[in-house]
Amino acid sequence: MKNRFAAGVLVLLAACSPKLAEPPSAFDGFVEDATAAFIADSPELATRAGLSPEIAGAGFAARLDDRSTAAVERRRAAAQRLDAQVRGFDRADLNADDAVTFDVLAAHYAHAAAGARFNYGRFEGVDGFSPYVLNQLDSAFLTLPDFLDTRHRVANLRDALDYLARLKTIPVAIDAETERARADAAAGIVPPDFVIDRTLAALDDLNGTPAGATVYVTALRRKLEAVVGPLGAEAGAQTKEDVARARGLVVQAEQVVAMRIAPAQQRAAAFLRSVRPRAVHDAGVARLPEGAAYYTAALAQQTTTTLTPARIHAIGLARVAALTGELDGALRAQAMTEGSVGQRLSLLTADPRFQYPDSDEGRAQLLADVQARVARVMQLAPQRFGMLPKTKLEVRRVPPLLEASQSGAYYDAPSLDGTQPGIYYVNLRNLAEMTKIDLPTQDYHEAAPGHHFQVALAQEQERLPLIRRLTSANAYAEGWALYAEGVADEMGLYDADPIGRIGFLRWRLWRAARLVVDTGLHALGWSREQAIQYLVDVTGDAPGTVVSEVERYAVWPGQACGYEIGRLEIERLREKARRGLGKRFELRHFHDAVLLEGDVPLPVLESLVDRWIARGGKR
Repeated sequence: MKNRFAAGVLVLLAACSPKLAEPPSAFDGFVEDATAAFIADSPELATRAGLSPEIAGAGFAARLDDRSTAAVERRRAAAQRLDAQVRGFDRADLNADDAVTFDVLAAHYAHAAAGARFNYGRFEGVDGFSPYVLNQLDSAFLTLPDFLDTRHRVANLRDALDYLARLKTIPVAIDAETERARADAAAGIVPPDFVIDRTLAALDDLNGTPAGATVYVTALRRKLEAVVGPLGAEAGAQTKEDVARARGLVVQAEQVVAMRIAPAQQRAAAFLRSVRPRAVHDAGVARLPEGAAYYTAALAQQTTTTLTPARIHAIGLARVAALTGELDGALRAQAMTEGSVGQRLSLLTADPRFQYPDSDEGRAQLLADVQARVARVMQLAPQRFGMLPKTKLEVRRVPPLLEASQSGAYYDAPSLDGTQPGIYYVNLRNLAEMTKIDLPTQDYHEAAPGHHFQVALAQEQERLPLIRRLTSANAYAEGWALYAEGVADEMGLYDADPIGRIGFLRWRLWRAARLVVDTGLHALGWSREQAIQYLVDVTGDAPGTVVSEVERYAVWPGQACGYEIGRLEIERLREKARRGLGKRFELRHFHDAVLLEGDVPLPVLESLVDRWIARGGKR
């Protein structure tokens, strides 16, 4: 799932929050001030969340986030200041609901402050930190085309002018990241050679695309045609002026891309080529300044636990062994008895019976199958969920620009104003990597009942402070989505699909293996090749998929550990509730207890479940 920390202003809740009938407290003021500051800091966030100019400030839709060194340093200082401020409140003075908000924010700010002391790499506050400014996952040159394409709304020509204004600041954003990467390189922080190569490949692809064919220009043209009609056709007298203005805006956009954005991308590529001879092949962060402490802090933020790398590695090895045994039985039931589990899974992956044709027709059939599965989940969901999302869910393919660098699928959160649905993106770069074995489980994880239920239900809880409706905790979010895969199994969705259930078990095996590989890379000195070979041997997955995953772990330390750690905790809490409530336990109400308080750190989730148990399992 892709989700950045977002915040909103508490006055938005005045119409629906009974708490606001009470006199505002010092803690209310702290939350409001912190929330407003986050909005002011991120115009892109305001757009993603669908906030109004009254809330986000006039002109925000014409601006992008400040990616300069000075801005990042301000964010580091703000994280440390907020951590100190929230710890200044006495939790005992707060009512029950405020105490939960205190616990959530205290954990987020503590983790962010721990990451803020490292003065290199990317720093996204409560959303995490990573060691390399320029990389193949989230550099500005990769994320901003998709942001303008999918998030910047053009309902009239005024919105199109804002689009163009943002377009003109993209070179500033790209150059700011290049300069930060240059400063890091001067201090000895250079990405591994394979990360540079992957990032250069993406830049070279962009730089080889004619300006008029870039996402920046084609997206603007498409958005304008939805407003004024086809730009290439003869317009009627009443729309001729608007069409002419729209054509002019497209021409301007093409000029900006050709004369400003493309040179900025070329400067980024030139910088990476200049440091490529200095790059090492070591994939882990242990080689970086205070690398061991860096990884410990990243693990703590991404798992919201105090588990050590050694402990997480051991958990992973134990889970891999257990799941390998379970898969052995499932494969034997399909008369597959020869070779290791990984070898048998590899043969299954390569079986043409379980692949889609690598063609337009195959891609269309794949998307149709995904839609059908999502519809089936929504039909059965009331049996196991109390409250269901009202927000629409759409299935789309990953934009071709991002296919090479992105994972197999991801979920993009809806906006609060309802203009943007939840979107499940499926990567169609290589259909050999998107088999009928694995695809059903991916759907249940990324869409329903996974991330869409988790994110949309949280955003719809207007009784919560908005900051909690939009804040994400990795281990909760990915742990829920992984847990949701198991709920799909309990719903009987694999009963007539034993091959799909093998895929379900392999996905679980993958998440367990991530614990081994992430800690192996960053704490135990594993090489990129060692990690790749381990995953190929254990999971039998396609080499292209494995390589992309390992290279992702190299630039995003700790994040991959949140999945299995979160799932294990949710399942532990479910069993705790079942034992505590006995016959009063109802799964639908447990799911409400987990989902309707928004994304929270795992220790906070336990306190919420304990509170629900104390109420007798009632909503």
